[in-house]
Amino acid sequence: MEKEYRKLTADQFRRAIGQLPEVKASVRELPELLRTASSQKIREALQSGVYWAALYELPLVQHAAFGLYLLGQGDKLVEIAKAADPQGAMLQHMQGGELEGKGPDEADLDLGTVLAVVVSFQRTVFSIMLYKRSISALVAEVREGNDDSLFLAVRVDRAALTCPTIAQRIAKAELLGEKKFFERLRSALKGPSKKHWEFYSDLRYSLVLLRELGMDSMSDAELEHLLVDVLQVYPKTWSARKNLRKQYYESKRIKRL
Repeated sequence: MEKEYRKLTADQFRRAIGQLPEVKASVRELPELLRTASSQKIREALQSGVYWAALYELPLVQHAAFGLYLLGQGDKLVEIAKAADPQGAMLQHMQGGELEGKGPDEADLDLGTVLAVVVSFQRTVFSIMLYKRSISALVAEVREGNDDSLFLAVRVDRAALTCPTIAQRIAKAELLGEKKFFERLRSALKGPSKKHWEFYSDLRYSLVLLRELGMDSMSDAELEHLLVDVLQVYPKTWSARKNLRKQYYESKRIKRL
């Protein structure tokens, strides 16, 4: 099968982007679904506590692999890796995969674990759509002393406050009485701006896919064809090529997913 974009065909690229509206909807809808849930198991899981921020300490690939393992998908992951078209197999699994109720070693799936993994995956995609990198990448930058990345991570997921790397930085700021730090943290707790979230989040995610696929030398015409005509993540305007080129180069400067 000829793949126009290194590891993805145009149709596979379109299908990958096509899942983003569902992710965006789930970010908005999940809290209300949990608040109004009548299931005793859900109430018990919430009462016991659900924690996922430590997963952000892992690099993205390890986060994804470990999360799938916790969901009892380890064997499926091996099967996908051995497939003739791993990317296509993963897309198909993501679109139609249902959890089988068994975790690692055939133990029953724990609902709290399922919620933790699913929310961490959801927020990771959210982060890529907003900032062209995962929360794992942002936490790695915090570890290197970048406070800006800490505030971005908290904007995406307030639970990131309990990520060990971020908690340690907050404790240091408390010890040193860093008033400006806590002013910025208070602002970050408000979440991303509505404008930044609603406009071009699908485009940013598409650019990340191009970056990770190694498509780093596309012409203006190729960019416009893919992003405007094929994926329809940017409007067809007279300035499209110029604006897409700028976004493309900005995305390429980000080295860590």
